[in-house]
Amino acid sequence: MNERIRNILTLLVKKPEIKMAELTKELGLTRRQINYAINQFNSELITQKMPSIQRNHTGDFNIPLEVLQMISTQQTQARQLNLIPSDNERIALIIMFIVTNNYVSIDHLSDYLSIGKTTVTEDLKKAEQLIEKYYLTLKYDRVNGYHIEKSEHRIMQLLSDLVKRYPIIKREEQLEQLSNRISREEVIHLIHNMEQLLHLSYSDESLEYLKTVLPLLLARGVVKSELGVDGFFEGEVRDTPEYRFLNVLIKETEWKLSESYLEWITLLFLISNIFEKKTTQEFDSDRQLKELIREMVSNFERQTFTTIEDRENFERRILNHLRPACFRIKYNLSLGVYSLDSLIQDSNHAILSDLMKELIVPTENWLRRAFPNDELELLSYYFGFQLSNQHVVKKQKPRAVVVCTNGVMVSKVIRESLEKLFSELHFLSSFSVRDFYQFEVDYDLVFTTIPLETELPQFIIDPIMTYKEQISLRYRVLNELGINEVDQSVDRLMGIIQRYSEVSNSKELKEELQYFLLQEKQDSPLENTKVLPSLTYYLKPNYITVIDEEISWEEAIILACKPLIDNQVVNEAFITDCLQQIQQPNYAGFFGEKTCIPHTTAEHGIQREGISLLISQKKIDFPNRKGIQLIFPLSFLDLTKHLKAINQIADISTNQEVLHELLTKQETTSIYQLIRQFT
Repeated sequence: MNERIRNILTLLVKKPEIKMAELTKELGLTRRQINYAINQFNSELITQKMPSIQRNHTGDFNIPLEVLQMISTQQTQARQLNLIPSDNERIALIIMFIVTNNYVSIDHLSDYLSIGKTTVTEDLKKAEQLIEKYYLTLKYDRVNGYHIEKSEHRIMQLLSDLVKRYPIIKREEQLEQLSNRISREEVIHLIHNMEQLLHLSYSDESLEYLKTVLPLLLARGVVKSELGVDGFFEGEVRDTPEYRFLNVLIKETEWKLSESYLEWITLLFLISNIFEKKTTQEFDSDRQLKELIREMVSNFERQTFTTIEDRENFERRILNHLRPACFRIKYNLSLGVYSLDSLIQDSNHAILSDLMKELIVPTENWLRRAFPNDELELLSYYFGFQLSNQHVVKKQKPRAVVVCTNGVMVSKVIRESLEKLFSELHFLSSFSVRDFYQFEVDYDLVFTTIPLETELPQFIIDPIMTYKEQISLRYRVLNELGINEVDQSVDRLMGIIQRYSEVSNSKELKEELQYFLLQEKQDSPLENTKVLPSLTYYLKPNYITVIDEEISWEEAIILACKPLIDNQVVNEAFITDCLQQIQQPNYAGFFGEKTCIPHTTAEHGIQREGISLLISQKKIDFPNRKGIQLIFPLSFLDLTKHLKAINQIADISTNQEVLHELLTKQETTSIYQLIRQFT
């Protein structure tokens, strides 16, 4: 499949209703080029004895399910290749694993990265070269393994730099492995409490940075503090309000931290950009910087012959940006790549760059450090934005949480689909019901599979939604949050249409216009659930087992997974992790009253995609649910393509007629046929 046909097919899958005219416009190709590419691809399909792509009388492209599944498989394989760490990423992960675990063996690293011990040994040599650049030493202890020695301050610097340089560390699955002893919910709660006490809100970028770096730092800090690490922080932050508030909040947690780690965490908050400060309260520690800003603004007015309106508020907003920038420069830290999307960038702001180099000199003299180009450029844009948009009120993305009763996999699937649907929202986490009630104050709205007792705006959703249901949800959410401009546009369009034509059903027309306009404003095209594979695409007839004997839940899980083991879909690590999960007090991997769906993430023994089924005619008591009779182990590499299959399992689990038939049949062939008919 060449690049041209791949681009054509990608667009056809995303927009099944697209017409040839729009296709030519979006791809920059002629009709002849598109038809030629599709005909070529159809020739390959015929050679492989597969149905070809056709166009109907209305001009729509019809892509057979087999072709869609083939495209999906190729895209999944491409994504999996992208998930494999590069050589440099692997070295960074090795260093981070050592940093967060203090002591590790070659076996630990081999298991963590799923690579051979020889490769680990070679990577450790390269890791040592990077570590030495920070004047640190990689040491080997025969009893405990590898660890990093010398300045703890430099180790913290190394940790921060790795987070900045390697986005792979920010991936959820990596964070979970690198800091599995630290609760993500408690980290977000700590950040929110700091915002409340300081009467501010951090920018989305800073929030993501804090969410990533805090668990990593705490993972090391808690262990090292127990060992009695000496004071290492080379600076002074104790006179800041951030330190005073953090000192109080950390004491309310189970994290026991030494003074130096507390100071370093304080520094992380000090370098974080502020979206909005909700108070005019001033702190003594900022007095000198405020004087420098006053001088900067006076010099600006003098050199540009302008007068800034409401200068006091303007200087306060500049302080909100310049203060964290000064701490970043003073301690040689960074939040990584900055996004200037929220700032208006034009030639007028670019002109400020040269002027800012002169205006910032007094601040540089005070810091005894020069502003790097990226910080100076950001300050220039920020200064210019505040100058030309003094009356513009920026809106921060509302912070959303997903609450799901069906376990980690379904929760992640829902969250990923909602993130695609709502670019206007910031999805921070996925919770169980119990965790939500503990941390609900940290969020602005909630998407949930069951009704909750909460004052937050809540939107009850199904794990899978049709295209129209997704658009309808999007309309309701944006309308509720007041960030939707569709209503006014629809009314104007209705007025124009009714002026020049007769409308037989104005209600349906208005609804269709709402769908159309919301779809046009959507940055990421929504998944059309009609093209997603069904349950029987993953569940094979020989993956079904029927028993009529009393066994323990552990034996049932092992027996249910046996077809997946025998067919190299998963390995033993999959079973081990599923057994450990099910024993947890809050395990929620159940559908209905009789179904369990053991599942785990890709790094725990998943080799290919597949679903097996164990039907027990005798009820099995699990730690968190009694009377289980259906067990569907789920092995998924790509969580975005399995909504339909998961939803079909949920439908089976709540359909009493189908359940009764399944539990009375003995033959696996007839069971498979029944499932195929139902789905």
